[in-house]
Amino acid sequence: MPKKVVPNQAPARRAPQQLRSLQKIELMLEAAMQLLEQGDVGALTTNAVAARAGVSIGTLYQYFDDKDALLDALMERELGSMSSAILDATKPAPTDAPGDRIRRTLRAVVDAYGGRGRVHRRLIAHSLTRTSGSRLSPLLSQLTETLSAKGVVVAGAAPQPLSRAQAFVLTHAIGGVLRTLAASDSAPPVREIEEALVQLALGFVATVRAHQAESRA
Repeated sequence: MPKKVVPNQAPARRAPQQLRSLQKIELMLEAAMQLLEQGDVGALTTNAVAARAGVSIGTLYQYFDDKDALLDALMERELGSMSSAILDATKPAPTDAPGDRIRRTLRAVVDAYGGRGRVHRRLIAHSLTRTSGSRLSPLLSQLTETLSAKGVVVAGAAPQPLSRAQAFVLTHAIGGVLRTLAASDSAPPVREIEEALVQLALGFVATVRAHQAESRA
């Protein structure tokens, strides 16, 4: 009887279901963050991460297929904390003045970077190189929905609602600036960029309002 052929299959990566596994993953991600503070993404190696984390290279490969998988997990972790802060900032407040929500959103991004702005710049630049920013897409989609559903606060009037297309354009205009800011070592001061983006958003909304008034006239 012929021997049954078992197809070659890559071993499944270990699912981090236990606290000890989660702790190991956190150690490796933190080690990668520390190494990225000292050098760029190109110089990062899985061997260096394993050594810094105090685990064997075999242990690292139980959780991450390669360096890119490790960086992807690190990017997801860092964007997760940033996304929560940004989405909280988009919630309207009773005392909102024109541009306040946009200012809160931008400040949430800066605050999420904490003292590791250089590391985040390197991570985002790497993500843009590999995936055209696809890991930022869920956040930008949520911002588009928020602007479309709740509008933008304008002076002396109720929040100005935006169509989905208008919200999409405004969100990605702001998102493009934020991505460039994150990847740049020579950008203008953050507060100046913040004010310029507020002006951009309010000017855009004013144009939308003017066009709507003309169509009703």
